[in-house]
Amino acid sequence: MVESELFGHKKGAFTGANASRLGKFALANGGTLFLDEIGELPLSAQSKILRALQSNEIQPVGQDNVEIIDVRVLAATNRDLTVEVKEGRFRADLFHRLSVYPLTVPPLRHREGDVTILAGFFLEQARRKLGIRNIKWEAEALETLSAYQWPGNVRELEHVVNRAALKARAKFSSNTIVSVSKPDLGLLDERTDSSESQTSQSTQADDVNTKTLKQATDAFQRKTVINALESADFNWAKAARTLSVDRANLIRLAKRLDIQVTKKHRIE
Repeated sequence: MVESELFGHKKGAFTGANASRLGKFALANGGTLFLDEIGELPLSAQSKILRALQSNEIQPVGQDNVEIIDVRVLAATNRDLTVEVKEGRFRADLFHRLSVYPLTVPPLRHREGDVTILAGFFLEQARRKLGIRNIKWEAEALETLSAYQWPGNVRELEHVVNRAALKARAKFSSNTIVSVSKPDLGLLDERTDSSESQTSQSTQADDVNTKTLKQATDAFQRKTVINALESADFNWAKAARTLSVDRANLIRLAKRLDIQVTKKHRIE
């Protein structure tokens, strides 16, 4: 299916191929093709991409003759391809063929100052989507964003900003300036990897070392779900919105974590 997507296929080439179809290389003929997450491709597809780059030839699935194409390729991956080559998961010849002009984009946590700039950009986008006249960051909120390590990079930052703007909007009238505060960032505070206290960091490290990864993850999720339920006055739908998850999925997660809410709103 990967080869069909990239190079196309002829009618009847495989089950479900009810009509001939052009692949991405053929569609990009005369232009530029962006291959995202190229490190995930199987070796069989890598060999055909190498042929396309070296000889400007592609062969659709189920077709005997080759086609000539003229395509400029841009490729991206979150994997270290030098490691992938050493481990035999990525072809060395394809790696060198692609490495004409490599660009390395460092993670967000290593780009000092970018968090503040991007947070402002995403907040402006959120302002337009939510129909807010004026919105701004409080200094403490920006400091918290800058201290966080952002394992999910820019995409995680965008989601955090959108949630924070939505929470802030609910606290202000439409005619006032909406101010996004640190509490609007929600669970970000608990995951911030800052240097606030060496003692607390040492304690947390000791706690993690005494647990397996699954136990530590379950404990964190349990605490997070309980806090969300208590803040939402035990309203499952409201708690699910706070956590940005589906209500049914939240209930299933709570059941797996053995979280029980009684009619008297007591968590066991």
